[in-house]
Amino acid sequence: MKKQHVGIVGFPWDGGASLGRPGARYAPKAIREAAGWLRNRIDGGKVYNVEKRKLIHFHEQEIIDYGDIEIAAYSTETTFQSAEAKIRELLDDNVFPFILGGDHSISYPGIKALHDSSTGNIGIIQFDAHLDLVDDSPVQGRFSQSSQMRRALELPRVKPHHIVQIGVRSYNYPWYDEYLRETGIVQITAREVHRMSTAEVIERTLRACQDVEKIYLTFDIDVLDPAFAPGSGANEPGGLTPVQCFDLLDGLYRHIDAMDIAEVNPLYDPQEITASMAARILFDCATERVPDHT
Repeated sequence: MKKQHVGIVGFPWDGGASLGRPGARYAPKAIREAAGWLRNRIDGGKVYNVEKRKLIHFHEQEIIDYGDIEIAAYSTETTFQSAEAKIRELLDDNVFPFILGGDHSISYPGIKALHDSSTGNIGIIQFDAHLDLVDDSPVQGRFSQSSQMRRALELPRVKPHHIVQIGVRSYNYPWYDEYLRETGIVQITAREVHRMSTAEVIERTLRACQDVEKIYLTFDIDVLDPAFAPGSGANEPGGLTPVQCFDLLDGLYRHIDAMDIAEVNPLYDPQEITASMAARILFDCATERVPDHT
């Protein structure tokens, strides 16, 4: 793997939280604070992974915080244009963007930035309880936390069979029955994840993305069971466990080109449980993308 800094970008936006609970705008600050607990362990450019019994050498690679997206509270369009430009700038500078949302509408400008900075097809790996394929509605509009995947499918080089949704569950609108059969979006439901091995889920996910140039990974914190991540935009029982998510993500980090975490909501997060989970994922991604030391 080529040397590449991890660039943290905060996206403090919950203007798309039309049905889910607002409050995700406070997540970037909360996740950064929680990540300080882990970053404190970096000493001399090295940190030790206890579970993997592995010493991580950062060398020239760093975790750099590039601040927050410039928010225009009066305009989704202006905010998203600002986000897309900042993320595109990082990609052009060979920085791996790690975006801290924000409600899940924040994924669209990140996906579009990756799409427009490349020439081939784009794969999307979505960890989520929900499908987020709503087209438009009088209540939510076109750019809500329920629509970012639908908007992504409008990009010329995003194909349905290159989208993998992991951990989806519960109930949804009846039109999804026909829509999903027609589009061919790949889904691995929460119950299927529970019944499959980690290797099987990773293999199926990467197989769907084998013909793409770049991969965007979006992690909605509500893919976790609410017992492990109570501070989210919406709670759906029957989700994944932290260890399942850690293991699956570890198998994917080196294959992806940009990532976000969405829907962490500090207003509903006792003892910062959910923010700490997001911070751990951020740190795992940064360390796992460091090439093995020789």
